[in-house]
Amino acid sequence: MSIDHTEAWMKWDGWLKKCIELRASDLHLVPGYRPMARVNGELQPIDDLQLDRAHTRWIVICLFDNGADYHVQGQGYLHQSRTLSDTVIADIVAASSGGNKSITVRFHGGAIPALDEGNIPQAVTSLLKAPNGLILVAGPHGSGKTTTLYAMTEWINQNRGVHICTVEKPRHYLLKPARALVQQREIGLDGPAAGTLIAAAMQQDLDVLMVGEIEDFDTLAGCLHAAETGHLVLVQVHAADARDAVMRVIDAAPESMQVSVRRRLSECLRGVVFQRLARKADGKGRVAVCSVLGEGARKFVDGGTPDKGFYLVRAEDELRKLEDKLVIKTEEADKLRREFGA
Repeated sequence: MSIDHTEAWMKWDGWLKKCIELRASDLHLVPGYRPMARVNGELQPIDDLQLDRAHTRWIVICLFDNGADYHVQGQGYLHQSRTLSDTVIADIVAASSGGNKSITVRFHGGAIPALDEGNIPQAVTSLLKAPNGLILVAGPHGSGKTTTLYAMTEWINQNRGVHICTVEKPRHYLLKPARALVQQREIGLDGPAAGTLIAAAMQQDLDVLMVGEIEDFDTLAGCLHAAETGHLVLVQVHAADARDAVMRVIDAAPESMQVSVRRRLSECLRGVVFQRLARKADGKGRVAVCSVLGEGARKFVDGGTPDKGFYLVRAEDELRKLEDKLVIKTEEADKLRREFGA
């Protein structure tokens, strides 16, 4: 049976709309499978069309250009960001697998949740009121830390008359004008690297810097310099726990520089917000569970362990509250306790 290679492209906009309606985080188009959307962490089909290699290849050509095959082979993948509405951004990646083209769309944006809507403890605001220093927002992959990072930045946007600059790859949410003045910079669009964009922000009367990821030593050095020179810096870190978050910052420096980075970090670290996601008892979404450390997190820098009194919020207490309110089931709470080591 012949295949109409344009059929999938004709449905492309509809699939994007469907994903937005479902509040999906991702869309996967892979030959041999139906279009799959990730909703509440799980993949589900959104169309009965069985994709063929001709379908996905034509989508890649339509999204990029006729030289897409050549460019994917040379670069490994192709990437673009598209603004779908005033609040939704699509981060599109095309790659090759077994000679076939596949496409993944990651959806960003929508309304940025307030701290309480995201179940982020209000104690976090004590960190956000600081005039300077470094705050780490940490968690494993898929733990919702990006949303928390933006919720914290949006709190500053709504409550402080400051100049906020963000450095992102890509932008996940669009911050709208409020009390603060905001400039969002995207790597690739506004400059070649995070370090370059941090330097630009430092030249423009910066107050608060938000960085999506420490991707190299130049980024780390820029963040530390900003924190040390009177600016508040919020940084996302992929980590297994709060201690790991601090150590990953140190490990981003060459070994010869790590003693210096430890000293600087011990002087400017304001706190660590570490989180994981728990499935709600009603099956409708997930909720953040956080541990929050203030300057007691500096103990991790020298290999120590903060006492329980150093925590502004403990995950075990947050889990108990959610369990008592029947927001999460006991089995889910016990699983998270093991993961937090509580």
